[in-house]
Amino acid sequence: MTDNQEQLIKEAVEKALQGDMDAVNNIEDRVTRSKAKAALVKAKREAAKTSAEPSSKEKSEESGSESKPAPQSPNQQFAGIIASRFPKTVDEELSSETHIQLQSEKWLDIAQYLRDDPACLFDSLQCITGVDLGEDVGLEVRYNLHSMTHRHVIEIRIACAGKNPKIPSVEAVWRIGDWFERETYDMFGIEFQGHRDLRRILLPDDWEGWPLRKDYEVQETYHGIVVPKVKEGWE
Repeated sequence: MTDNQEQLIKEAVEKALQGDMDAVNNIEDRVTRSKAKAALVKAKREAAKTSAEPSSKEKSEESGSESKPAPQSPNQQFAGIIASRFPKTVDEELSSETHIQLQSEKWLDIAQYLRDDPACLFDSLQCITGVDLGEDVGLEVRYNLHSMTHRHVIEIRIACAGKNPKIPSVEAVWRIGDWFERETYDMFGIEFQGHRDLRRILLPDDWEGWPLRKDYEVQETYHGIVVPKVKEGWE
């Protein structure tokens, strides 16, 4: 291949890479045109390969990101804060990025701290709910807390025994906890110690059993009235 032919192919390929395919298609000599098209295909492959490889800057950023620890969730951050302030109260094995697992003994003190500490300011108790985890595990109470000031949210979980379950009340810390705790007591039979008016809120005071427990059996009658097992016509 002559120097003129090489130069012609080089110039045609450069123009084609910029979008001018006529520079290749209009080459009169068929052999030269075929060589130009082959050179164009090779040039496109090389360009694609180069663009796919990360630059030295990208490699440096990737290397730096690998060395940096992953950011912690609010639950992980506050689990560390609580553990340092109240030793042996956080169950680290059961805690995760989604919740903080606590022992129940210091719960009232922890709740007051989470509400009042300037770095926490969890002034909003959004929900309290009970969970029956099964006969071999027991019951659990879950609290969803939100800070109107800092806009962070966490979930506290506290386990309690299936038989005679007790846990400190926080209705004096967050007043909305009054009805939340009464409903959880009504459905699961969990006693919130220190609650100023702990009684059923949905069912009659003399109702038997705790309806959301897995071992709950509906009573046959209530004050002589048959309690239906199947709720026909409720759909």
